[in-house]
Amino acid sequence: MAQQKSEQRSSKSRGKRSPVDQQEFEWQFDAAELEPVEIWIGQHSSGSGLVVEPDSDEKITDTYYDTEDWRFYRAGYALRVRKAGSSAEATMKSLSPAEGNLRRRREITEPLSDDKPATLGKAPGPVGERSRSLLGAQEMRPMFEVRTRRQKFALLLEDTAPASENGASDDDAASGERVRIGEVVLDSTEIPLGEGRESAQLRRVEIEAGSGTAPTPDLRGFVDEMQHALDLKSASISKFETGLYATGINPKSTTSVGPVEIGPAMTLGEVAFAVLRRQFTEMRDHEPETRLGEDPEELHDMRVATRRMRAAMKVFEGALPERAKWFREELRWVADALGDVRDLDVQMDRLETWKAEADDESSAFLDKILDVIKKRRTEARDRMLEALDSTRYERLEKSFGEMLRRGPGAEQELAKTNGNDPAGEPVTKVAPALISARYRKWGKAAGKLDETSSPEAFHDLRKKGKRLRYALEFVSEVYGKPAGKLITPLKALQDDLGDHQDAIVAAGTLRELGTTTDGPRVTRGVAFTMGVYAERYLREAATTRAGVLKSKPFRALAKGKDWQDFEKAMKDAAKKPKKAGSK
Repeated sequence: MAQQKSEQRSSKSRGKRSPVDQQEFEWQFDAAELEPVEIWIGQHSSGSGLVVEPDSDEKITDTYYDTEDWRFYRAGYALRVRKAGSSAEATMKSLSPAEGNLRRRREITEPLSDDKPATLGKAPGPVGERSRSLLGAQEMRPMFEVRTRRQKFALLLEDTAPASENGASDDDAASGERVRIGEVVLDSTEIPLGEGRESAQLRRVEIEAGSGTAPTPDLRGFVDEMQHALDLKSASISKFETGLYATGINPKSTTSVGPVEIGPAMTLGEVAFAVLRRQFTEMRDHEPETRLGEDPEELHDMRVATRRMRAAMKVFEGALPERAKWFREELRWVADALGDVRDLDVQMDRLETWKAEADDESSAFLDKILDVIKKRRTEARDRMLEALDSTRYERLEKSFGEMLRRGPGAEQELAKTNGNDPAGEPVTKVAPALISARYRKWGKAAGKLDETSSPEAFHDLRKKGKRLRYALEFVSEVYGKPAGKLITPLKALQDDLGDHQDAIVAAGTLRELGTTTDGPRVTRGVAFTMGVYAERYLREAATTRAGVLKSKPFRALAKGKDWQDFEKAMKDAAKKPKKAGSK
């Protein structure tokens, strides 16, 4: 009778399938044979009221997919399409490492009408939407298949609390049934490896907490009891990882664009290419999660990488092929598309903070402002994805990557400018002039500033400081600590000037939103609140300007002692390049 009720519940839950986004808590153990485990489960008894009840048996076929450039993997997910009987579903499971013998992973699942990739491509739920954002113009390709025969056992606990406290359904509470706190599954799995090759085999015992819930003490106790009684060994890798190893697929092998080491004995061209490779890899690493749009910092980091590449191309332009100028302009286009979204992210974050501090009336108006900005952000994000999905971006990524893989040797002829070849010169000989020019420009802009200077003048200092800082960072491994002593205050100063510019941009946006005649007009109260907060942004910017001139980083840089130490380090390195990095 109990088994019949369990099967009814299982059938009932399958009939009501809906998208799920939850944390999965699961223990995984390898087993030489499953029969002893099944016998132990059948004989299990517990004084705590925990009951193990047979649930269902099923045959499962899982197909794992990704793109040629591993967008799901690089976003931190494995994409699985599962076929079990007449039902199908797609799951994105985070690639989180195990915590001891417990795995905690985000699991986003959406039911499908069938297991065809085209069906997932049109699915309206959370997996379909995320897949489309990640895929762009790319296509999913199957990597490998995992076939599993699964036995399920429900872990039930006597219901001793009201339904509202223990999470049981109304039906369970009304009938006085036991509460399901988890399940045990016994998996006999094979991974086909193609014609003429023997399939990879594994047997696994998995204990999973109830859907979307953290493990209870009773469940943890059961796991400890089972592991000790059967001498189970924790599984070191997941089924997805097993499939990668068994099939010989290595997602990391497709991402390298060449060596990235930097040292004082290198040529200018070698350093230039190493810097660009690092930042190109950063851009590509952050692209998948930028496409997903769940963490604003991923977009910020991708945008910073495009900025650094543009800065590097300017610093090292004499050592790079002529077509690097085209790459630089294309990266500006990408940065602009990312920047439109980033600026709105910063504004939304600031307004959310102010909303938490505001009174009820102001909070309501801020909600309206946030609604308008969120709509703008959605539009900006759509434009960003359109840019990332375009053949223009694909051409940039592919051709730039090819140039970086070839390296300065293969590009030597193209790198020559006016008969000179600075790419082949020692970096310690050429870099001093490149960096000194940027320091002089920064010093000239800093010397003109006072508290009456315009926001534009402070923004100009920020841009010149950023160029200087990036140039120093590019060669920091050549010059060691003297470079770091300049980079540290420059970074602190840039943070303050960045906050200043964010406030200026936000004030302009709020004023524009409050007075625009394009699109739906905001109410008078909301427009007034926009004006109030625009003025608040401007006051913050004025306070920041005054603080910058008195700040320790600004005074340290303007004084010039650290710069003099760095100049000496550059001269010493030019004489003894192989020892420069040890300073």
